[in-house]
Amino acid sequence: MKEATQSRLISKILDDAREEARSIIEDARKSAERLLEQRSKEAEERARKVCQEIIQSTEDEVENIIHRESVDAIIKTRLILLSEKRKIMDEVFKRAEQRLREFMEDEAYLAMLERLIEEASIAAGGGRLEVLLSKADSRRKLHIKEVAKRVSSKLGVDTTLEISGKPIDSYGGVIVSSADGRTKIDNTLASILERTRRRLEPEIARILFSDGLG
Repeated sequence: MKEATQSRLISKILDDAREEARSIIEDARKSAERLLEQRSKEAEERARKVCQEIIQSTEDEVENIIHRESVDAIIKTRLILLSEKRKIMDEVFKRAEQRLREFMEDEAYLAMLERLIEEASIAAGGGRLEVLLSKADSRRKLHIKEVAKRVSSKLGVDTTLEISGKPIDSYGGVIVSSADGRTKIDNTLASILERTRRRLEPEIARILFSDGLG
């Protein structure tokens, strides 16, 4: 009986040891699985973050490229519009010049030319002045003495006007120069048109391009 009891006791101890070993192994397995799962989740999270960073970086780069291209496109469009507007503006004043040239064939041009000489002479301050005209205008029958009298009367300065023998390279109008050449008043039609353009161009542009094209 004593041996049987000892045998059972030994068996019990062995069974308990086996059970405890199995329990330890199971706990270790579960711990390993939990650790593996945690590490797997951490790795997955890191991978997700890396992917998100790559995607965000790519999106930012694409957006920058699109933005740069959009800005370039806007600049190019505005330059094209500006060029076209300039062409239209040039055409407007080209037609104005053509009308001036046509007006020079009219008898009324002679009176206008005399007014231009008078205005330039007054601006020059009167005195002994030289009148420079185009070759065609120098052949016109100008009332130059009457113009000089009007200038003298308006300025209170004795004024003489002498038509220069050297024609100017201009299609019309006049340049009045003082005797010493220090003062020159440019009242040629080309200069008048250019001054008018600078003064009126903003308003003409507003009228022509008020459709919001930029």
